[in-house]
Amino acid sequence: MEELKRRYGDQVEFLAIYVREAHPIDGWRMNSNDRAGISLKQPRTEVERTGVAQCCCKALKMSMPMVVDEMDDRVGHAYSGMPDRLYLIDRKGRIAYKSGRGPFGFKPGELEQALIMLMLDQQFSPSKISERLPMLTNEQAWKRLPGAPATVQPLPAWARLLAGPMPLTTARMLELDALHRSGNRLEARLRGLVRWAAADANCCDYAKAVALADLRRVGLTAEEVQTLIHDPKRLSPAERVAMAFARKMMREAYAVTDAEMKQLLEFFGEEQVVALVALLAHASFQDRLFLAAKVQVEPEGPLPPLQVRFTRPPAKAPDGVHSPLAKTASTKPTSGRDEWIALRQSVEQQKLRPGRIRVPSKEEVRKRLGDAHPGLWQVDIHWSRVCYGYQPELTQAWFDCVAAFRQEAELDRIFEQELFWIVTRSLHCFY
Repeated sequence: MEELKRRYGDQVEFLAIYVREAHPIDGWRMNSNDRAGISLKQPRTEVERTGVAQCCCKALKMSMPMVVDEMDDRVGHAYSGMPDRLYLIDRKGRIAYKSGRGPFGFKPGELEQALIMLMLDQQFSPSKISERLPMLTNEQAWKRLPGAPATVQPLPAWARLLAGPMPLTTARMLELDALHRSGNRLEARLRGLVRWAAADANCCDYAKAVALADLRRVGLTAEEVQTLIHDPKRLSPAERVAMAFARKMMREAYAVTDAEMKQLLEFFGEEQVVALVALLAHASFQDRLFLAAKVQVEPEGPLPPLQVRFTRPPAKAPDGVHSPLAKTASTKPTSGRDEWIALRQSVEQQKLRPGRIRVPSKEEVRKRLGDAHPGLWQVDIHWSRVCYGYQPELTQAWFDCVAAFRQEAELDRIFEQELFWIVTRSLHCFY
């Protein structure tokens, strides 16, 4: 429950109510309690009951407030709370969720699902959509986007936040978002479950809500979604592996093993595995943006993917902006920098390891892209060959986002590379 409070405490009021002891030493005594050092008599006065409640708070390191039931147990009786039970009460005082009696019915995962669905159902005031960045109206945001259609659709909150300072980047991000949430690169149910698992690992409520809504749009009921998310036994073996992979990629991507990748390839094949990794890279990027901006679900949301193709500037050859990827770094270590030497050694060791996925040849990539494709200049880069060779549309959409951001952000190159170093170091990425 403390984890739920950490995730949702800024939007939901959490409250614990201490009722009478279920297993006192002068009542239904439990050997398991004795082994855990929990030996309490049933409190007979308010002072005694309050004292036990204070001991409970201290032992469990509870951050949520706790109140104490009256000695006539009026709250315990009214809510049938013995020995313990979970309730979710909406803003109008109605019970939105009631768990089974504990311990077997005490399931925080079910409460979280009910809480998310309740927050989706309740309307948010437009003035409270964002607390950290100014937000344009839907009409204002569309006017900023390049080549807006005559009939505009509702924009997600994050696009209305970004359209003001970075309209080109926002347009490219909307296109990339739609590609990842539609099409047949991954089966719709699988991509929804994987996206939810990634958002859950990142503690990103907005992305979790969007993933849940996408699952509902492909025909799953709320009950089916809840069962799949919280009961792994109901998932197919391939779905279980993919969701576990999603969580690991968000938390410790550097620890993914050869065996785990081999299993994914056996289930999905090369093209779908690259699509899966691309989806998770996109999820990592999106969730951090959503969390930093404190994006909340739109009053009419979560919205479906926006199927719009925006105006694009003429394609041009790279001018050296991509040099960290396109050029080969010097293999000569800088004298006196032990850290740089260690890094170079790690890179050389990594080069000796066999790859986990076949790298398409230059000729294969060129054939798939065509002679006029803007990504042809990257065919000498192995990871670009993998991305373009198996998922060219997703790959180009990502590079379009990067190019638009560099154009609009105008970051200082030294500052940009310092940030790049911090990020790759924290990810344990030798590349």
